[in-house]
Amino acid sequence: MISYWGAVIRRGAVGLAALVVLCGGAMAGVMIWDDATAWVAALLQGTLFGLAVAAVLAVAGSASNVWQAARMASRHGLTLSPEAVPLPCTAEIRVPIRPGTTAYELTDRVLHALKPLPAPYIEKVTEFTHGELTVICRGRLSLPVRFHVSITTDGDTATVTMDARPKATWKVLDEGSSWCVLKTFEPYVGKAVQDQADGASAGT
Repeated sequence: MISYWGAVIRRGAVGLAALVVLCGGAMAGVMIWDDATAWVAALLQGTLFGLAVAAVLAVAGSASNVWQAARMASRHGLTLSPEAVPLPCTAEIRVPIRPGTTAYELTDRVLHALKPLPAPYIEKVTEFTHGELTVICRGRLSLPVRFHVSITTDGDTATVTMDARPKATWKVLDEGSSWCVLKTFEPYVGKAVQDQADGASAGT
């Protein structure tokens, strides 16, 4: 959990730096306006003020994020990891298949494997085509997550790429929601593709 906390702070470092400049500059500007000769002291006090504000917000904001992410991971039977911070969360697997198996067959099998799962709950299917599947997940997540699966076949191998990200693409942090979706769905996606391949092989 400590490593996750550190990753959250690093993720928000740019925003915190901007906050230091904004708050520090505002305070220094007011002080210089009152006494133009005291600009050195004004800059120093402004910088210290900006750093203090950023530190308070960093601790409070990251603590809330860590607590929410830990709860989220626990609900999905996962152990919180720093991997949960970067967005989007991605994974790729390669599965042996019977030559002739189509990406559409595998995509259909994946959708049928994911839809019955109680969590994360699939609220809507927004894309279902030849080798492409996109769903919106909600339920016990802190915000809606877009989960996308892309499947390509090459002879006797299927390559499956997955990514999970907040539905609101401007989000920088999502309290581990996207990571929880990816980590929960990933084994089911792999098993669905493998089962389809095994079933096809058994039928020949």
